[in-house]
Formats: sequence, C-alpha cells, structure tokens
Amino acid sequence: MGIVARQSLITSIISYIGVAIGYINLIFLYPKFLELDQIGLMRAIQDSGMLLTPFVSLGLNQCISRYYPKFSISKKSLSELLGLLIMLTGGGLILTTGALLLFKQSLIDFFAAHAPDLPHHLGLILWLTLTLTFSGLFEQLARSKMLIALPAFLKEVVVRLMQSILVLLYFTSIIDFSQLLIGSVVVYTLVLIFLMYRLGLFQGGSIQFKITSISGRQIKEMLIFALVGFVGLSSVTIIAKLDSLMVTGLAGLEAAAIYTTTFYMATVIEIPKRAMTQSAGALLAHAFERDDQTEIREIYYKTALNQFIIGSLLLIGLWANMNNIFNMMPKGDHYREGFLVAIIIGVAKLTDMSFGPSSELIGLSKYYLFNLIVISLLAGLSVVSNIMLIPIYGINGAAAGAFIALLIYNFTKYIFIRIKFNLSPFGINTMKVIPVILLSLLINYLLPKFDNLYADMVLRSAAITLTFGGPVLLFRCSEEISQLLRKNVEWLSEKLK
Repeated sequence: MGIVARQSLITSIISYIGVAIGYINLIFLYPKFLELDQIGLMRAIQDSGMLLTPFVSLGLNQCISRYYPKFSISKKSLSELLGLLIMLTGGGLILTTGALLLFKQSLIDFFAAHAPDLPHHLGLILWLTLTLTFSGLFEQLARSKMLIALPAFLKEVVVRLMQSILVLLYFTSIIDFSQLLIGSVVVYTLVLIFLMYRLGLFQGGSIQFKITSISGRQIKEMLIFALVGFVGLSSVTIIAKLDSLMVTGLAGLEAAAIYTTTFYMATVIEIPKRAMTQSAGALLAHAFERDDQTEIREIYYKTALNQFIIGSLLLIGLWANMNNIFNMMPKGDHYREGFLVAIIIGVAKLTDMSFGPSSELIGLSKYYLFNLIVISLLAGLSVVSNIMLIPIYGINGAAAGAFIALLIYNFTKYIFIRIKFNLSPFGINTMKVIPVILLSLLINYLLPKFDNLYADMVLRSAAITLTFGGPVLLFRCSEEISQLLRKNVEWLSEKLK
C-alpha cells in the first residue's frame, strides 16, 4: 500500500501541474501565436482521434487490468496476452478505417460548410487514433506493474510541454502550420515509444503473436469483458468529445476554438472531485466488503457535500474573474463570446459534483450494469441535444445540451439509488450552503471594479473566499472542512511558536 499511496500522491501532483500547463497553453500561448481557425482545426483533429480511439480499442485495454494478475505469473503467457490484444486491436483499426471510408462523403458533407479542411486530415486523425489506442493499452500495463505515475507524467506534462514548444517553433517560423499539425501527432507517438521502452517491450520475446497458452474459452471470456468495457468507454468518450466536433461542423472552426477554450476554463471546478472520488471509491469498496450500510451512507453523503462546497467556491471564483481572464488573454475579446459556455459548463460540473460518488456506489453493488445503461443514455442525450441546440444557439447551445444531458444522467442515478439503497446525497447542510452561494454572488456584484486587473482579481477572490468560507465554517456546514482548517491553524500556530 505504501507504493500505491506514494504513486497516487505523485500522480495527483502531476495532474495539477498538467492542468496548469494546459491553462497556459490554451489561455495564453495558443491565443497569442495562433489564429482562431488554426486552434479550432488542431482541437478538431485531436478530438477526432480521441473520439475514434474506443472504437479501435473495442474495450480491449480494460483486459490488461482484469487479466494481468492471472497472466503475469509466466512471462510467456503475458507476452502472448499482449500479442493477442494487439492483433485484436488491429482488427478494430481495420473495421474503424473501413467505416470511415464508407461514410467519408457524409463526413465531408457535414463539415463542408464550416470546416472543409478537417476531412482532408483523415490520415493524420487515423495516425493519432492508432497512437492513442496503443498508448491506452500500454498505460494500463504500466498501472498493472504499479508504474502509476509514469503514464500520467508523459500524458499530462510531457505532451503539453512539447506542444508548447511546437507552437513557439511555429511562431518563430522554424516550422509551418502543416508541420505543427503533424508535430502535434508525432509528440504522442514519441511518448508511446518511450513508454514501450520503459516497459521493456522492445526486448525479444516481450510480445508474442503465436498464441499457444491462451485457450479459446479464455479468449471468449475476454471478448465479452471487453465488449462491456467498450460500451462504457465509448459512451464516455462520445460525451466528452462529440460536442466540440459538432460545434466544428455546425458552427465552424473559430467557434470550436472558443468553445473548447472556455470549456477547459470550467474544468478547473472538477479537479478536486478526482482526488475525492478516488478516496471515496476505496472507502466505499471496504464498506461494501463489510456490508456496513451506515458507513456507505456516511461516505456517500459527506463526499457529495464536500464536493458541492468546494465546487461552489471554485465556480463563484471563476464567475467573478471571467472578465479579468479575458482581459489577460491575448485576443481575449474574441473569446469573450464563450463567457456563457464557461458558466453553463461550470454549473454542469457543479451539478455533477453535488450528486456525489453515485457511479462508484452503483458500480460496487450488484447493480453495476446499471452504470452502462445510464452512461449510454447520457451519450444519446448528448447527441440529440447538440443536434437540436447548436444550430439555434451555437456554442451556448452545445453547453446547454451538455448541462441538460448531465442533469438527466445524475437525476436518473439519484432516483435509482434512492429506490435501491434508500440513500440521498443531500441533507440539511446542503441547504445551508445555498444562501452562502447567493450571498457570495451578491458581494461580487456589489464590489467595485478596480482599474488594475491583477489587483481586482486578488481582492475579488479574497472577498469571495471570506464571504463564502466564513459562514460555511460558522454554521458548520461540513465537519471535515472545519477539522481540516482547525488542524492547519494548529499546525501554523505551532510553527510560529
């Protein structure tokens, strides 16, 4: 457990560093040196590759984590497992490529009006898809070998830093834009090669394509397991990436650049959720093992409450400083059109956080297949809402569609958990937080605007933090947050003494 805890801590730190680099790239570097349509095309190629990845992998990546303990006993059986998964993935690539070629004209027609250049980069998209597919496969292998931090560092930090360098090379005219697009895919390929090298996969016998130690029954079992994983993974990817591509096709590359940039701004709200959900998931697993219903209820409620409190503070802070962020951004006036996107997506993320670790709760129970049903429902709702709302409301329609789909998704899980487990993520302390949110928004509205945007950002953030944090602590909305603050105050007092 020491290794797991250390790797998890390092991974969390890496994730925050990666988010910081991502913010610098999307909010400062890209707007400074690239035109809106160039950013939109880059994002569309990346999102297309990510969207196609689960259809190539067919859920086979999940087989590594599931079957690694069984096959890692023998080097030969593990090498044959890797060879089998690679061959099956090749079949997925052939099927996906065939489908793309079959519907190529339909894709050209969809993007013809607003993004005619995108279909011409189909080869680059397939290259990226293949790279991301095998990266996912070998990242699962690295995690199974307890190298949890390595793939996170490569994906979150190295890729983003190399993309920053590529944009600077383009700005200094060392490379042109076409080379920048190719380079952005080469980056992922180089990272994949390094990951394979660190895993020792270039050594003789590490991957065997002659399968002798895996029975037909085991292969059938793997395919069924992969199919279940494919349904969930493809649905999640559709939800995450399809909206930006539909904005590209229905509203244009410039609109896609604004949408993806302001969408990313709002994702800062859910960063604490990742760490809290991981911890809650581990605790829930132990509680389910003991069939401790009281513990399950407490973890579910407290996690939802704390996520709601922290997410609310971050959303108010983002809302209050959006104009300052646009003023700091190069070409910020162009991106100001995405103000509502950031707010709507921020509210959607907060809504998701307020329902707590519902997917983890269902996934650990005997009703785990229900997660596949609702995630598929969410994917379908996302597609329908985008088709209906983007032509009418543009990027704001895409954001509204994401919010509506996420709200229905969480409410469906809430009803299910209420019926099957008699649990609720909401309570009296949740209600206490709502007036505090309204008060903080009012204070932000009443605060005068300072000429110096950096001073305005600092003073506005401090005022909101005090206005929000004071009542939350005074009315003891969260015992965990109060204890954490008390321990930090005590630690600081000891250090000062």
